[in-house]
Amino acid sequence: MRKAFAKLADKVDSSKSGASPNSAHDAPPINHASKPGRKAIYPQPGQRQPGPGQLPPKVASTKHHGKMRFFHPNGHEHIVSRDVGNSGVLDGKVVWGWGDTLMGAGGRESKANICATDSTSIANMSDPMCAYDTALWDNNEFVANFIPCLPHEEEDGGLVKYAFGGSNVIEYAPNQGLVFFLKIHRPEGKNIIKGAGVAPVTMEGNVPKCRRDMETLWTKEEPCYGDVGIACDSRDGFVYAFGKGPQQDDEQLIRRTYLCRAPIKQAFDVNAYQYWDNSSKAWGPQRLTTHGNMGTAKITYDQAIFPYLAMDRSAPFWSNYYNKWMFLYGNSWGYSDVYVMTADKLEGPWDKHDEMIVASTQPEGGKPVAGEFRYAINGHPEFDESGKTVFVTWTKLNEIYGTTIEWE
Repeated sequence: MRKAFAKLADKVDSSKSGASPNSAHDAPPINHASKPGRKAIYPQPGQRQPGPGQLPPKVASTKHHGKMRFFHPNGHEHIVSRDVGNSGVLDGKVVWGWGDTLMGAGGRESKANICATDSTSIANMSDPMCAYDTALWDNNEFVANFIPCLPHEEEDGGLVKYAFGGSNVIEYAPNQGLVFFLKIHRPEGKNIIKGAGVAPVTMEGNVPKCRRDMETLWTKEEPCYGDVGIACDSRDGFVYAFGKGPQQDDEQLIRRTYLCRAPIKQAFDVNAYQYWDNSSKAWGPQRLTTHGNMGTAKITYDQAIFPYLAMDRSAPFWSNYYNKWMFLYGNSWGYSDVYVMTADKLEGPWDKHDEMIVASTQPEGGKPVAGEFRYAINGHPEFDESGKTVFVTWTKLNEIYGTTIEWE
């Protein structure tokens, strides 16, 4: 597996040169013997006194921060290109989750080579635009993969043939978390979804470790649960997993979003799940499939919690300021700005507040550039527990951009 990523020669940053575009602002090295001065907390209902926010949300200001920067654990900045950018809290640390991860220069016409199909970083609580790549391959230079292959997948080519898109991490007990994942088979460069599953995650020092024990929980004929995002409601103890429809030939199914839930401590047992039917506004035990056989229900468009192209990849979170569940999200058209939705429950009903745009993903202005997709918009409430401000990220050209929204 690791030999597949050994030749990363194109524009790979090297600490040997001592060069850093922002060397005056380099982040300090991690002290592995200590813990952060402020532990991160993922907001949940009832953690704090109710906030003063009144709906509909109103934006007081936005501050654009530019591109996110990544650091080797020893403190030097290195060039890493990646996408997605979800976040969660584990053992008091903010864990960033990324998709395809390349080492080299990002941006238009850049040349870089993949070193991981999904990866993690640890956030700098003082500066959300800086993150530490604490998980490295054995050479201590290249960013390592997060979700592992099973032994038979290793024998079949490992990460050359397989990829595992991961959700945000949710912690359900001290230093015990989970991640939903998609198993993706990539023969001859094609992406074939094999199904979704759940894997346990722990923190070892400053390195998030995923232990994958299963193939998948759901089949390719079922929604890709967790692919959009997940959340846990402490009031009922359930984990809620939002996912796109089955990746079959039906474009209408693929671009809709479906929802399931289970008691979070039973999240590894497919028999513990319930499935949301938005047409009847009810939970049920029947799995949703494209064929409707073997005791499953045949999936329909109307069962989707979010309609065609309405939602890209984004995880909901509890807003302590508005005392509601909130999505800061983008649609799936490819050039989305930041929208907001709120709800009392994760199954909704979700109020879109007249399709309100709360921040631009093209703050420099101008018209969209063909091929420069802006996607995977995510809100990150861990950096301000009050919820008065929310840090938001998105991807463009395999680089991560960030903005802070302050509410009135």
